[in-house]
Amino acid sequence: MQNFIPHLILTKLMGILANSKNKMIKSLLIRSFIKLYKPAIEEALVSDVSKYPTYNSFFIRQLKKEARPIETSELIVVSPVDGTIIDHGHLKNNMLLQAKKHSYSVKELLGEEEKIDRSQSYFITIYLAPTDYHRIHCPFDGYIESTMHLGKSLFSVNKKAQHNIPLLYIKNERALMKVNHELLSYSLVSIGASIVGSIVPFWTNGKTKSRKDYIREWEVGPEESKKNVIKGQELAHFKMGSTVILIFDDSTKLDLNSLTTNKAVKFGSRLINLKN
Repeated sequence: MQNFIPHLILTKLMGILANSKNKMIKSLLIRSFIKLYKPAIEEALVSDVSKYPTYNSFFIRQLKKEARPIETSELIVVSPVDGTIIDHGHLKNNMLLQAKKHSYSVKELLGEEEKIDRSQSYFITIYLAPTDYHRIHCPFDGYIESTMHLGKSLFSVNKKAQHNIPLLYIKNERALMKVNHELLSYSLVSIGASIVGSIVPFWTNGKTKSRKDYIREWEVGPEESKKNVIKGQELAHFKMGSTVILIFDDSTKLDLNSLTTNKAVKFGSRLINLKN
């Protein structure tokens, strides 16, 4: 059924509703969401839901600083998001695993034109449920080498879709950021999904733009003065959705015993350790 739903049309219609400033529509959507998912509103920087001008502004709400303390050790990679680790492992023949059932190419995922030796690479996939905080943060200090926007589809990325749609993360829209540091190099891939209006990069400074404009921003990337990023810094946010995939270039630098699959994680908490 997923393949027959006009996802882009559905996403556009939902985007209109999510950005509506009509008080009746906004209030209905927000209160329905709270009743259904019971998010931790007390963690929000603005806990009075009537203060949000649209449903979307509520959905991407910021958190109080104390709600997500950042692990400061130089040997700790923090989770970039709130979510659940659903897959992780070494790349086999340059392939990643999707729902322990389907494989997909890292070259296609990252839009790499040349074949790169990924024999030592390691990936971690984190799924964001609707109730999760939907801003994406920097997991480890570094310099943004490149950004990119890839893919066209907007399938759901829930568990059923992960099992039933091969190459799901290749087909879906995604925003890519490659970050380098002398201790660690990694790629952070933000995967869009049905009813995900846009993946908004931090260098737009929260300015409302069209979906095409956001795509262009990912293609151009941030100005030079904004390319150095630090652990915990906001990098982007989802307008609804979805999934984040971290790919570390060299797994020999990681303490792989410190990571557990099917584990709920919070932004800023330890995701994995670097070796001493």
